[in-house]
Amino acid sequence: RMSFDLLVMDEASQIQPVDALGAIARVNQVVVVGDERQLPPTTFFAKMTGSQSEDDEGEGAQVADIESILGLFTARGLPQRMLRWHYRSRHQSLIAVSNSQFYENRLFIVPSPYTQEAGMGLRFHHVPDGVFDSGGTGTNPIEARAVAEAIIRHAKSNPQESLGVATFSVSQRRAIQDELEALRRLNPDTEDFFHAHPSEPFFVKNLENVQGDERDVIMISVGYAKNAQGYMAMRFGPLGSEGGERRLNVLISRAKRACEVYASITDEDIDLERGKGKGVFAFKLFLHYARTGRISLAQTTTREMGSIFEEQVANALIERGCQVHAQVGIAGFFIDLAVADPERPGRYLLGIECDGAEYHSSRSARDRDRLRQAVLEDHGWIIHRIWSADWFQRPREQLERTVAAIDAATRELAERAELGNQRSRAAAVQVVTVDRGNVTEIGLETMNGASTPDRSYAEARVQRPAGQFELHETPTGLLAGLVEQVVAAETPIHLDEVVSRIRDAWGLQRAGGRIQDAIERGLIVAEARGAVARRGDFCFKPGAAIQLRDRSGVLSPGLRKPEMISLEEVAQGAIEVVRSNLGATEDEIATSVSRMLGFKATSAQLRQLISSAVAGAVANGSLRYQDGLLIDGANGQ
Repeated sequence: RMSFDLLVMDEASQIQPVDALGAIARVNQVVVVGDERQLPPTTFFAKMTGSQSEDDEGEGAQVADIESILGLFTARGLPQRMLRWHYRSRHQSLIAVSNSQFYENRLFIVPSPYTQEAGMGLRFHHVPDGVFDSGGTGTNPIEARAVAEAIIRHAKSNPQESLGVATFSVSQRRAIQDELEALRRLNPDTEDFFHAHPSEPFFVKNLENVQGDERDVIMISVGYAKNAQGYMAMRFGPLGSEGGERRLNVLISRAKRACEVYASITDEDIDLERGKGKGVFAFKLFLHYARTGRISLAQTTTREMGSIFEEQVANALIERGCQVHAQVGIAGFFIDLAVADPERPGRYLLGIECDGAEYHSSRSARDRDRLRQAVLEDHGWIIHRIWSADWFQRPREQLERTVAAIDAATRELAERAELGNQRSRAAAVQVVTVDRGNVTEIGLETMNGASTPDRSYAEARVQRPAGQFELHETPTGLLAGLVEQVVAAETPIHLDEVVSRIRDAWGLQRAGGRIQDAIERGLIVAEARGAVARRGDFCFKPGAAIQLRDRSGVLSPGLRKPEMISLEEVAQGAIEVVRSNLGATEDEIATSVSRMLGFKATSAQLRQLISSAVAGAVANGSLRYQDGLLIDGANGQ
């Protein structure tokens, strides 16, 4: 019979014992490599042998997990070693949830020289108008369309980065493929992208089929959402079954540079009382982290510097005008000092390694030097090392060498083709006069420093007053001050959002009747002081200008509900559209204002709100009709 000295089984968590025992019987030594926290065998993989069709994927995913050969070896108590270094993710946010929830924060994660401001890491895209067709196709067509459009944008703007799309269900995968096929016919210039990256080709797969894949960018389509009647069923396909958390772990750890999460729900829509299981809990946490960035993740840490030596280096560089961050990273792998790039927020110019406590605690010279620096440079860092003996003997010389290294790093980074991280900048429109007799041409010219007004919605951050008061027992005068603070920051704001901000200061998830009554009393006092004016359900700061604000990046989900947006704010946006375009139709106003508010689509409820605001602006003379267009009411008066 055939025999071998060594058998290595990779992805052993997916191998059924019946498929492995024959090979094991023919070897002298076995090395089993796998991850118990990732996908176990299921009948889904029967399709690989042709015994199950692709159309049966969803059903196969729902059955109970099958014991793997990895599980059998683990149960035997054989020697184990955890591989703790994580190499794939080029930004720490991509693996933070998995490290926290599945690996007990034991992974060594290489820090990135870029923050999320530079376009890397985990990002959340809310598709508020998405509806899940629970009784029919089992898809979310609006979300599928949004993902397909994002794929086309990626193909046009970042074709050098490989892309994969993962869905929670086979039905949603097919919906995205159908939408993408239609868009590809309309955008033939993107075809080269879909045939590029032969080693990492573009794919659209459901979560049961992505283990082993990795791409520069992964887009995740959740699909599940409220149905047409507004009911949210707490069913999330394979995540709700036993072992669902392992499927989620596979799904959220496929990206190397960026992970884009598209969802029509937020973590606040998931009710753990109705949605049971570890998978659903982990999914809620993942959505919360994607939306808010709140887990124990930080670019700079509260860790103290490793030595007085590091403090001296940092202070010397700060005196030279450098912005220096100490102990950059998470989960066991930290850069001693990092010099931030003042020209490009979100990027570090140089990582500085000092032979301090962290250096001397490494087990071997290989860990200290060659391996550590190679891994950091592979992730985009430019590393400069300072030896303590050299610093203490010749501090001025070492400082000059470090400053020179910063200058060299600046030049090197300027030459690198970091196209995937560069943001497109809006070009300002200017009249350009060309020397051609009396001809004046109007064109686009990029103006340094030109920028559009910042419409981002700024949410108030309220601090809990000193004292041991429960919220409903807090003195009315103090609550009035908090109300004034919130309204001043977010005018105009719905009363429910005022309650939400104050509630958050106490760390409460809900506001009962006593809390609402207490805040109402505070609002009455604030009105009496003249600091707040109330019109219906909205609060205003008297005399403050009203500006339409972009809600695409808000943390509070209530702010994206049309009923939480005041007519006055929408009317101001409509007036801006009319003035900037010298007139507009009602449909044009509805579309433009919707986009200015941060919505990708205009729902019927939002359109009705905009229509009511326009009607109010016409009634008070701010706008008027002329030749089928709405124009500025001040013109021609």
